[in-house]
Amino acid sequence: MSVKLPIISLSPLTSPNSSSRASRQSVAKEIDHACRSMGFFYIVDHGIPEELCEKVRRLGHEFFSLSDKTKNKYGIANQDYARGYQRLGENVTRYQKDWHEALDYYKPIPRDHVLVQRKLPLRGENQWPTEINDFQFVFEEYVEHMKRLGAQVMSSIALAWGLDENYFVRFLDESFWVMRIIGYPSLTTVEGKDRVGVSCGEHTDYGCLTFLNQDNIKGALQVLTKSGEWINADPVPGAFVVNIGDMLNTWTNDIYKSTLHRVVHTRDEYRVSVPFFYEPNFDALIEPLEPCLKVDPTRHHEPVVYGDHLLSKVSNNFEVEANL
Repeated sequence: MSVKLPIISLSPLTSPNSSSRASRQSVAKEIDHACRSMGFFYIVDHGIPEELCEKVRRLGHEFFSLSDKTKNKYGIANQDYARGYQRLGENVTRYQKDWHEALDYYKPIPRDHVLVQRKLPLRGENQWPTEINDFQFVFEEYVEHMKRLGAQVMSSIALAWGLDENYFVRFLDESFWVMRIIGYPSLTTVEGKDRVGVSCGEHTDYGCLTFLNQDNIKGALQVLTKSGEWINADPVPGAFVVNIGDMLNTWTNDIYKSTLHRVVHTRDEYRVSVPFFYEPNFDALIEPLEPCLKVDPTRHHEPVVYGDHLLSKVSNNFEVEANL
């Protein structure tokens, strides 16, 4: 029988003042089990208005329906080769071009930030399309909701490991978050088939937690199980798909494992998804937690500054793109 992703209610986390520690521990246990077994799960009762989730996807559709000339006004080459619009085939996963277009946003940074001072990637300004009413306002509201949600899930993970519920705040209070608005045409088009076999190649995520808000289209997002089977992570009404990233591998000394996933979109409808990546602070030092080292004293990861890890990943992507 095919494996299914667990569905976890976050009700005790979104109303912490009216919930008991026991109820929060129960949620923490469910999240911990999902992170150990699959690295992927659904969350419901998360407190994010469904109308807002639907609106950001609708605005994504509006942007991708603009002319190529208009979309290219916001291209990543206008900024730092990270923030902005990426054309079909411009994004690369494992040295292969993906068959999607995207509009990418990162945490705004001050002019005295190390990225600006050293003229490193990710130092630019977010580009907001002016052709669509309320686009920036809606997405900035959405980001604030998602940051709170990320903090709530991380407090649950802290509780699962016997740590103070606020343990991770020092590493995440200036989260270097990323938000992508991704548009997927169908792979059944002749051009799409000729270019790639998948819409987005298999990969794990760089950081901490990913929250996926996706159109109600089945059979696109696929997750690789421990047995080597690709299973669908189809939309569930009112739910986000959540997966863990590489930094939680490090924090838990590989007790949690970030899971390979990909997108294969063959249905006729144009598909929009909005993944929000809740990441550590740029200067956060990530190393295995003491409770995790008690389970396995062998350190599987050296301490790493999250920003260095992120830049190494992004720089590799830039080198690949420059050679294509």
